[in-house]
Amino acid sequence: MIPPLHMRNWRCLGIIRFCSVILSLLILSCTSNSDNQEGEAQPDDQQNQKAKQVEQHSSEPQGAEQVDADPVSDVPANGREQYPILGSGNAVDFLRNYFEEHPERIISLSTRYGNLSIQLYEDTPLHTANFLMMIKRGYFSGTEFTRVVENFVVQGGNSEREEDEIKRMLIGNYLIPSEIRDRHIHRKGALAMARSYTDNPKKLSSAYDFYFVVGQVFNEPQLLALEREHEMSIPTWKREVYTSVGGAPHLDGQHTVFGQVIKGMDVLEKMSKTPVDEGNWPLERLIMQLEVVE
Repeated sequence: MIPPLHMRNWRCLGIIRFCSVILSLLILSCTSNSDNQEGEAQPDDQQNQKAKQVEQHSSEPQGAEQVDADPVSDVPANGREQYPILGSGNAVDFLRNYFEEHPERIISLSTRYGNLSIQLYEDTPLHTANFLMMIKRGYFSGTEFTRVVENFVVQGGNSEREEDEIKRMLIGNYLIPSEIRDRHIHRKGALAMARSYTDNPKKLSSAYDFYFVVGQVFNEPQLLALEREHEMSIPTWKREVYTSVGGAPHLDGQHTVFGQVIKGMDVLEKMSKTPVDEGNWPLERLIMQLEVVE
């Protein structure tokens, strides 16, 4: 079986890039202050600026490590709504409240291959609320899928573009507590969050890195081999799913699944066949647009 791989890391981009980000933040800060008499403070933690490191042949989704930032101020989103800068001290309470205040559960994702309709789950409130917030704040739109592995996953949400790095600094750095539910499995079309496999016993999720499961259809000998290799037990009802619909059963219990593609599975298949480089990075940018439907 292919060896596991930790989440995709983003390392320091260098002093020139660093200064460029700082300058952009200062401009944003000045613009915000002109609209807000009291002014808005900006985060000063630059440790979350990271560049692409290529690791090949993975059997786990990758994602960005998160570094906690202090929730020092509110920042305007789209000039309409105020959001706190999220960190370990306030993210959970904020997301719980956001889940109650925003009942939408159907979202749409579009790429050059077509559209996906996705149902977000009610029993994963922190992950569902986080994803809704990111969409409504415009974070995901215009970002790209950064990892495509045929017959496994299509992953995105945490690109190294300077614009996206600035957005992440303004939103905050935090991890989401696990909401793993046995009934939500890594069947084909599942939506889940990536996480680090290093020093993360509670299986905390990334706030930004998500993936769709493409997977494969398994036969019984293959499932038996997976059980031996991963020291896991796959119950009968899951076996029926993985031998008919397909998916990635070895990820069950490791990542929080918080949604499912309900329309556009053929589009997901096309996305999974995107030509990639040796690090599974698409050769042509696979840009996404997301919106809340209902």
